[in-house]
Amino acid sequence: KIMFRRSSVLVIVGLLHVFFPGPRRGAGPVATSQWASSPVTIDGLDGDWGGCPLTHDKKSGADFAFRNDGRNLYVLMIVKNPASSKAPQTTGIKIFGRPGKSGTPGSGVLFLTRQVSAAAYIGWQVSQGAVLTEAEKAEIRKGGPREIHLAFAVGAKGSTFGPLGRPARGQAPDFGVAGREDGTAYEFLIPLASPEEIPGAIGALPGGTLRMSFEWGGSHKEELSTPASGERQGSNSGYVSGTGRTWSQEFLDTFDPMARPSSGAEKSSFSVDVKLAESR
Repeated sequence: KIMFRRSSVLVIVGLLHVFFPGPRRGAGPVATSQWASSPVTIDGLDGDWGGCPLTHDKKSGADFAFRNDGRNLYVLMIVKNPASSKAPQTTGIKIFGRPGKSGTPGSGVLFLTRQVSAAAYIGWQVSQGAVLTEAEKAEIRKGGPREIHLAFAVGAKGSTFGPLGRPARGQAPDFGVAGREDGTAYEFLIPLASPEEIPGAIGALPGGTLRMSFEWGGSHKEELSTPASGERQGSNSGYVSGTGRTWSQEFLDTFDPMARPSSGAEKSSFSVDVKLAESR
C-alpha cells in the first residue's frame, strides 16, 4: 500500500508538471511594445518614452523599453556599467530579431560609433544625401575629427554588410547615445520591413511577437572578418572592395587601424520576447 501510495503521488506530480509547467528555465523577460503615434527622435534621450515601463534584465543589468509604429521598432536601452557605455566605440552593439518565440537569433544589425577625419566625415555625409556648401565643409574641417554612427546588417550566420546607407524606401537602422546620471542611454531604430527590402530590418508586423537578442562587450573579431564571399554586395554599402577582405572590415580599417577592438568589458547578452503593438 505504501508503494502504491508513493507511485500515485509521483503520477499526480508528473501530471501537474504537464498541465502546469510553471516558468521556463532560462526564459528571458517578456516585454510589451507600446504604439508610437509619432516617430521617435533617435537621440539617446528619453523624451519620447513617457509612460513606457522599463523592463529589467538581471544578468546584464540593462533596463529597456520598446515602442513601434507601422514601419519601425524603437528600442530604449539603459546600461549602468561604465565599461558598457563604451561599447559603440569599441565592439559595437548587436541587436538580432526573429518573428515568433525562437531560440535562434535570426538576422539583425551591428551599431558602431567611429571617430573619423573631417574629410571622411564630409564624404560620409555626402554619401548619405547631405548637401554641404563649401563654407559648411570649411567649417567642418576647422573642427577636426568627428564621430559618425554606423550600422551594419548582420546575417543569421554572422556575415556583415555595410555600412548601411539610405534605402530607396523607409529608413535605415539608426541609433543615438546620451549620458545619464545613472548610466548611458541608447535609442535604436530598426525597420520592421523584410531584410531583403531594407538590410538590417527584422521582417515583422505590428501585433506580432519577436524574439529580440542583444550583445555587446568582449571582442567582435568574427563579425568583422567574415570572408567577402559572404557579403551581400549592393550600391547602398557606400564602399567598394576588390581585395578579398570584407567591405565592412576595409571600411573600418580606413577609420581605425585597430578594427577588431576589445571593449575591456565582459561580454553581455540577453534575449527578450517582445509583443508588438497593433496598428492604429
